[in-house]
Amino acid sequence: MDLSIAYVSYWELCLRLICAAAAGALLGLDRELRHRKVGMRTYMIVSLGAAGFTLITMELAMEAQTLEMGTDPTRIMQGIVGAIGFLGAGAIIHGDERVGGMATAASLWAAGGVGMASGLGYYVHAVLLALLAAGILALSRLMSNRGREDRPDVRD
Repeated sequence: MDLSIAYVSYWELCLRLICAAAAGALLGLDRELRHRKVGMRTYMIVSLGAAGFTLITMELAMEAQTLEMGTDPTRIMQGIVGAIGFLGAGAIIHGDERVGGMATAASLWAAGGVGMASGLGYYVHAVLLALLAAGILALSRLMSNRGREDRPDVRD
């Protein structure tokens, strides 16, 4: 049984997955501190999963190239984005004729981008994306909390 991989070394594989989980944690930290249902653990798993699927996709593409088979890794990456969108839809639909959770859905989508960037080895992209998205969430929460004293039912 051959356990070798062609796309990256095992150390690089570990580094990319750790980067994905850490950047996902950074993105989910704000929600965790606010005790939301979708918190840091979810963001870490979404980011880690996206990184894992991206790594597997690139490994498959390298293997297919070696076997002289045609393959397009972007098709699998499109599937990743679609699947994360499905998770986001679950965060939006509440079943009580109320639409909410748009920021949660958007930030889950960003967590997928963080994971894909990590999986491809774009560490700076992954960390910057996580920092900017977390900053936007924190800033928008500060902005939206102004004047909410008389509207306690408004939440994301």
